[in-house]
Formats: sequence, C-alpha cells, structure tokens
Amino acid sequence: MELHFMSELLSDELRAMRDSAKDFAEREIAPTVEKDEKEHRFRPEIVRKMAELGFFGCVIPEEYGGMGLEDGFLASCVITEEIARVSPSYGLPFNLQMMAPALTILKFGNEAQKKRYIPDFVSAKKFGCFAITEPNSGSDVASMRTYAKRDGDYYVLNGQKTWISGIPVADAGLVYAYTDKEAKHRGLSAFIVDLKEIKGVTMIPI
Repeated sequence: MELHFMSELLSDELRAMRDSAKDFAEREIAPTVEKDEKEHRFRPEIVRKMAELGFFGCVIPEEYGGMGLEDGFLASCVITEEIARVSPSYGLPFNLQMMAPALTILKFGNEAQKKRYIPDFVSAKKFGCFAITEPNSGSDVASMRTYAKRDGDYYVLNGQKTWISGIPVADAGLVYAYTDKEAKHRGLSAFIVDLKEIKGVTMIPI
C-alpha cells in the first residue's frame, strides 16, 4: 500500500523516468550482475549508457549538460532506486558522477571549473569520485591527516585516502584536505584533482 501511495505522488514525467531506469537495469545490468559481483568486474560501458539516458543530469542545469529538472533530486532518487534494486554497485555512480563531484562544483566552483568538469561527469566522459576517508579517519572526518600547502599559484597535497569508491578507474574527483589544521573542521578544503593527469598520485584497488 505504501509503495502504491508513493507512486501516485509521482508526476507522469517521473514515472516515465522510473520505468526507463527499471527497464535499463533489467535489460543491461541484470543478465551479468551475479557474475560481475563475484569477479569484482566493473563495466564502464554500463555507466556511459546510464549517462546517455540522462541519469546523471537530474540536478544539473542544461548549460552544463544536465536536464535541469524541477524535481531533480526526487528524479535522481527514483532512478537510483530502480538501478540499485538490481545492482547496488551501479547505484554508486549517481554519487560518483553527479551528487558529489558535479553538484559540489556547481555550488562552490568558479565558472571555469564548472565548464571544464561538470559536463564530463554528467556524460561519463570522465569517471568521478570523492576522497574523504583515510586509514585512521572514517566517520570522524575532522581527524583526517591529508593536508594541502600553498606553493605559489598552486597547492601541494600530501596524504593517503582509502575505501574510495570509483578508484582506480576514476579520472578526476574531489580530494578533501586540511589547509588550516588549527581551525579544525573549518580548515578543511576540497580540491578538484585530475587523478590520471598529475604526478604523484597512486591509485590501487583494495
């Protein structure tokens, strides 16, 4: 009864998007999901097909490659639910492409950063991630040790992150680090890092 009631609250557009996601999950993901999970296999083509359907653009304006939906957050929840019903693993890209990197850059990045990164995350031209967790800090984010030191026009980041979803296939993402340790949690900053284009970054699966 509850599921039926919630379904009645959805607009025709959202119901159509839900049905599209359900059909995609059953057609593209379900046939190989058990084998892929056992073998820890990631299929980039599935994520790119999801992007082609606009799945990662629900909360992103059209000018940056998104759909600019009025009910974008609800649409994202509805679509994610249908994908995750078949494979929780392929529910993750909604965070790795849209909700964490793209949406954060949309809210806090400058215009150059928005134009450079958001369309590539929405289209899955680049795979994204966000790196917060460290070997000695999980839910206590403020205890992280990674720090960033200003060096002229740049910052040099030093530290280690672990259990980061999307690694080692991620092309770019947000790396959180201290720029002012004395300010405690208020001294944390997020850096956009091109993980495969700069020196000094090592990504390994665990």
